[in-house]
Amino acid sequence: MNSPHAKATARRLPPLNMLRAFEAAARCESVTLAAQELHVTQSAVSHQIKALETWLGVPLVQRSGRGLGLTAEGAAYLPSLRSAFDQMASATARVQRQPRGNTLSVNSMASLSAQWLIPQLASFCAEVPGVDVQLATTVSSTGFDPAAYDVSIRCFTDDELAALRQRAPWRDVELGAFLPNTLTPVCSPQVLAAQPPLLATADVLSRTLLHSRSTPLVWQDWLALAGLPAQQPRHLVTFDHAHLAVQAAVQGMGIALGNPLQLRDELASGLLHTPFPALSLCDRTNYWIMAPQATQNPHAVAFCAWLQRNGSLQEN
Repeated sequence: MNSPHAKATARRLPPLNMLRAFEAAARCESVTLAAQELHVTQSAVSHQIKALETWLGVPLVQRSGRGLGLTAEGAAYLPSLRSAFDQMASATARVQRQPRGNTLSVNSMASLSAQWLIPQLASFCAEVPGVDVQLATTVSSTGFDPAAYDVSIRCFTDDELAALRQRAPWRDVELGAFLPNTLTPVCSPQVLAAQPPLLATADVLSRTLLHSRSTPLVWQDWLALAGLPAQQPRHLVTFDHAHLAVQAAVQGMGIALGNPLQLRDELASGLLHTPFPALSLCDRTNYWIMAPQATQNPHAVAFCAWLQRNGSLQEN
C-alpha cells in the first residue's frame, strides 16, 4: 500500500509511447523517419502525437503537406525530452554493463565513430589484446552523463566545455583534447570537374550542398567565413548525421563539409578532394572524457593514451 507521502509526490507524466513518438518525430523533423526509428507505422506515430497534444492541452506540431514543424510549445518541450531520453539511455547502459575486468565501454558521436574511430579501432585492440570494447553511439553532444561509460568522446567549443565543467557530474572527470574538428568542403572528382568549374568559393552555391541535422549550422558558418551572402544553394540534401553527408559526397551527390583529419584515406585515394582547403571552420575540438570510476581501469587509461597519440599524429 502506498504511503500518503508517495501519493503526494507521484509524477504526473504522459504515457511513454506518446513522448517517444513526439521526441523522435520532432528530432527527425519527419513522421516517416520517426516511424522507421521506432519500428511502427506512420499513422501510429501521428496518433501518438495527437494523443499527447490532447493530454497536454496544447498543440505541439504544425502540419503542412509532408513537412512537420514545431509550435512554440513543441520547440520548448523538445530539448528537455531529448535530454531525458539521453539520460535514460545512459542509465540503461550502466545497468547493462557487465562488471568484467577486460571490458571497456566507450561512447562516441556517430560521425566520429564512423569516419575515424572504427577504422582505427583494430590498432588499439592489437596494442591491448584481450580487451572487450563496447562501443555505443549517441546523438547528444552535451546532454549526457560522463559517468555512464568508461570513456566518452565529444566535440566542444571552449565555451561549451567551460560550461560543462561547472556541472557537478563533470568535476571529477579526466579529459584531454586529441583531434581538432576542422571542417572544409569535400567532394568527389566528378563534382569537382563538373561545369561550371568549381574555382571560386561562390561556385559552391551552384552545386548540391549536403547537409546534416546533427550539425545544422555548419554550412551557414562556412558560407559566412567565405564572405558569401546568406542565400539558398541551388539544391540542398539533408541527412541525419554528418558522416552520411560525407558518404553521399563520395558517391558524387554534391559537396559536404568534412574533417580532413578524419578522411585521410578518402583524400589519399582520390575519392574526395578539398577544393578550398584554406577555408576551414576550426572552433571545435574532440575530447576524450574518462569517468571517475574508470581511472583505475588500465584499459580506459590505455585507450585515452591511444586516442591522444593517434589524434596528435594526424594533426601533425
